[in-house]
Amino acid sequence: MFSVRCLQVIFALIFGLSLWLQGCGAVVKQNVRPAGGETTRSLDTQQEAYAYFCSGYFFMLEQDWENAASNFEKVLLLDRSSERATRHLAACYFQSGKNEKAIQLVKKLSKIKPDEFNVHYSLATLYETVGKSKEAIKEYELARQCKTTELDNVFLADTLYRLANLYLQAGMMDRGVACYKSMFDMKLVSDPAKIYYEIAQRYFEKNNINKALEYFLKVQEANPSLNFIHFYLALCYEALSDYDNAEKEANAFLIKDPDNWVLHYALADIYGKRGRVMERELELKKVHEILKKSVDAGSKNPKEYFLLCQQYREQNKIAEAVAVIESLKLIPLDKVANRDVHYILANLYYECRQYDRVEEELQMAVNLDPNFHEASNFLGYFYVENNQNLDLAIQLISKALRAQPQNGAYLDSLGWAYYKKWQLEGRVDYLYVALQKLQKAIQVMEEPDIYEHIGDVQYSLGNWDEAVLAWEKAQALYQLTRGKETQIKTIAGKLETVKKLISDEKQGVKITVNHNGDDNH
Repeated sequence: MFSVRCLQVIFALIFGLSLWLQGCGAVVKQNVRPAGGETTRSLDTQQEAYAYFCSGYFFMLEQDWENAASNFEKVLLLDRSSERATRHLAACYFQSGKNEKAIQLVKKLSKIKPDEFNVHYSLATLYETVGKSKEAIKEYELARQCKTTELDNVFLADTLYRLANLYLQAGMMDRGVACYKSMFDMKLVSDPAKIYYEIAQRYFEKNNINKALEYFLKVQEANPSLNFIHFYLALCYEALSDYDNAEKEANAFLIKDPDNWVLHYALADIYGKRGRVMERELELKKVHEILKKSVDAGSKNPKEYFLLCQQYREQNKIAEAVAVIESLKLIPLDKVANRDVHYILANLYYECRQYDRVEEELQMAVNLDPNFHEASNFLGYFYVENNQNLDLAIQLISKALRAQPQNGAYLDSLGWAYYKKWQLEGRVDYLYVALQKLQKAIQVMEEPDIYEHIGDVQYSLGNWDEAVLAWEKAQALYQLTRGKETQIKTIAGKLETVKKLISDEKQGVKITVNHNGDDNH
């Protein structure tokens, strides 16, 4: 099958190789012609252009692109219509990284040679290099419409391959698949498995699992010896809830690649869905062993650290989870992974009550990515819980809400922030803002914390019956969750207090309540 070449190699071949091999004299003989409007040209001018062209040509052979370009520019000053000087200069610009200049020259050539395959192919390649996908698609389409020779077939195959990928990246799956199909029809492909794999991967990325499965099966049919195809088939079958085939493909893959934690993890999920608890636990244990061995050996894959941390966290081994993420700091990370490291550490330190470290880690996460709304909300809520920086907290939470206006957790954070401001400043309008945010939050997600907050606000407003209803809902939800004994006890105390107040009020007892008290009332 054709090989997908590096952009620079292909471009150099298109612009340079076919010309360079002709030799300097042969090229220049055709190159130096009278400029537009002239019928004759002085011998001195021709000789001067000839000299510059030869110099440029030999600088190209030495890959001295800057000096080569300088000489070809001088040729074009003497003969603006020289196609070959234009081609050579475009190649030099490309090799020097001056892509926009190269594009302008090749656009000029495309007007002179509108039916030449190499010109459109080269222009498309340049557009692709600078990230102009729409323009690249247009030129690749023009290239495929041009007449080609057998010598051009390798570039025609590359044209269709690149065009197909551009269509797929743009979400135009049908056009992309049609390009690949035309490669088969024109017999430009000797190994169809690679093309089927490209199509399958794109469908998989677009979450079109049925089409992905169809093409992964074609890959397997074209080349049954490819072990990795079992990996993708297992994931497809699992996504389609075909657990028999998913389990079969996963085990087939793991026979040859027993240390692949991704498939062990997928297999654990399959066993979990099938109620096979012991087998699930066995697979998760294998995942843990593989990940720990890899991380201890200094793995460069952040995903392995994150998953191992998650496993420790689920086992309530917070110290081990922290150690894993701290060790992740020792390897090179991109901005997103680095940001996530600090965010996860903030969560872990919060869970083990190392509150002095929480703010520090969240600040670093927000500094790395000011648009990281999860960290903005967490930092804002952390300030609210500690009754500090409330105005900044409201700004941070509001920023998170602008990113996700219907996020119930963020709405709860903002409502609770206004409740805390009321406690400090005594402005009743803050209570009404708090209630409005919290009631909106509970419509999005029914969580016991939100009901408890609503109960606190209603109590503070003197709406005791509404407070009882909210706290009773919070109590019922807390009782469904393990590890919430403290919250259940707190709610019981609040309910006992407010019910006694309601009873005393009904009996005509004069009641004076400090509604602006602490959260436990």
